Amino acid sequence: MNDLGQYYEQLVGATITRFDLVEDEYALDPFPVYLMKLQDGTMVQVDVSCDEEGNGGGFLFIQECKK
Repeated sequence: MNDLGQYYEQLVGATITRFDLVEDEYALDPFPVYLMKLQDGTMVQVDVSCDEEGNGGGFLFIQECKK
């Protein structure tokens, strides 16, 4: 698995404990922000951005998994 895959893999099994929309005076759109508890108990904040530079909030497609 490449570095990017390992980066995202750390969230497998995490529990979302809170959600917020955070506005930033420099961002194009509000950031969806999730507070998550990893399996080892570490708390992390996940900001959904449109790019790696944090220029604005992003969008998640949330849909039921097909069998």
